[in-house]
Amino acid sequence: ASPPAKLMKKLKTAVTEWGMIKEGDRLCLGLSGGKDSLALLHCLVTLQKFYPPGFFTLSAATVDPGTAAFNPKPLIPYMASLGITYHYLETPIFDMAGDCMTGDSICAFCSRMKRGSLYSCCRDNGYNVLVLGQHLDDLAESFLMSMMYNGIMRTMKANYSIDAGDVRVIRPLMYCREKMMRDFSYAAGLPVINENCPACFEEPKERHRIKKLLAKEEILFPNLYSCLSNAMKPLMHESAQDVLSVIQHQVMDKMNMSRGRIAARKNLLKKQGKDPEVEEAVKVEEAPLSDTEMAAQVEALSKLSNERLLQELSRRQQTTRRNNSVKENESILGIEE
Repeated sequence: ASPPAKLMKKLKTAVTEWGMIKEGDRLCLGLSGGKDSLALLHCLVTLQKFYPPGFFTLSAATVDPGTAAFNPKPLIPYMASLGITYHYLETPIFDMAGDCMTGDSICAFCSRMKRGSLYSCCRDNGYNVLVLGQHLDDLAESFLMSMMYNGIMRTMKANYSIDAGDVRVIRPLMYCREKMMRDFSYAAGLPVINENCPACFEEPKERHRIKKLLAKEEILFPNLYSCLSNAMKPLMHESAQDVLSVIQHQVMDKMNMSRGRIAARKNLLKKQGKDPEVEEAVKVEEAPLSDTEMAAQVEALSKLSNERLLQELSRRQQTTRRNNSVKENESILGIEE
């Protein structure tokens, strides 16, 4: 089945703009069996024809969570008929949920466990790129949900390396509307597998409400998704959250320092005598670095290109996340430093 030219054009634009596929890459597609991942599978097969032979390799992997409501086994003979290397990962996620799930919803736990299984599959088989099938509608919904429910300006990234650094994740459908994949999958007769997990139906469907909200607004503003795509594009960069996190921490630090000054002033006013020397001694320290040290750091960073600056910032943030993760694990295990 050949994907429509419009679908392929948007996919190739995303791959090119974000440098998703490089020579020698070994791609592994996370294949759920839904309309989006099946459409993406055929898009990638077609995309290979636009590159020199052997430029990149393509395989796929499916995680079977072990629930009767979702049976992806029909994908096994289908993938064999296409001649594509295929990994069928049976992971009893629902059985594990009872023992390991702490505070999460079953949907969040299942999603995290599936992603972990795909990472392990990539490592075990030497794949350096994991391909995911989220599209523009998914990114827009995540963007609004993140702002409305979590107070964070964030969406899914286009092309990024996971914190461990050994697997890169790409989303080639990021410029494609959901309708494109749906129309292609059903018109081509692809073996779409519908997931009917009862746990999902019992959970609040915030995403569905956001989808309805966007559909209503698109009637009034036909260019809505084009505008959202332009607005989200900076957030799709792998360093976007690192940059925003630094800005947020800087603002919060200043806010906390201001609160510290107010508290110190109140304490001073409570004291009798109001000795100026006491007031001088309770000043809040604002600059952890001296002017000389700060100037040296600024000079060193000013010599870097914009790309290197983002890479350095991302590296520092990843190091911070790893260190925090280690501390959390040690705390859980009762290890004292």
